[in-house]
Amino acid sequence: MVDARVPPVLTAGPVTLRPHRLDDRDDIVEACRDEATWTWTTVPHPYEPEHADEYLARTIGSAVDGEWPRWAIDVDGRFAGNFGLRVVDGRADVGYFVAPWARGRGVGTLALWLACDWAFRDGGCEVVTWNALVGNEGSRRMVEKVGFHVHRDASRRYVVQRGERRDAWTADLLPEDLVSVGALLP
Repeated sequence: MVDARVPPVLTAGPVTLRPHRLDDRDDIVEACRDEATWTWTTVPHPYEPEHADEYLARTIGSAVDGEWPRWAIDVDGRFAGNFGLRVVDGRADVGYFVAPWARGRGVGTLALWLACDWAFRDGGCEVVTWNALVGNEGSRRMVEKVGFHVHRDASRRYVVQRGERRDAWTADLLPEDLVSVGALLP
């Protein structure tokens, strides 16, 4: 297994998954204050600079909240989102957000592909799972492009978001379902 404290650097096209850095702070704050980010994720709302400071203090050099590993999404040297895997008994659960300035360009899809490919090749995983709050169409399109099988029915009250149980879409991906990265590159 890989040391979760130092996530591997992974690259496909213009997207790199890399360890977080202290200079990501301002971009994290800006991204987490974006309405779409706090609407569809569990980040605190309102999001304050102290939240980013606490997150970076917990992230740099250690596993966070049981996620193994957790990366910054990077495009052209700038923080463009967050990506984490929670690996348990050969299964990885993915969680992510893409910063507003990186959306609509395939950044999230390539980041998702990189993390799933790593989970199967080096992470000891047999299946990768995903869940998102019902209505998060952007995230759903991403997982479908990568090859996930989205379950027909929503899982009721599956996710807790800021103290409230919400319905979620769920999906899974097996190694043979993962599309070729070439199908995702421009």
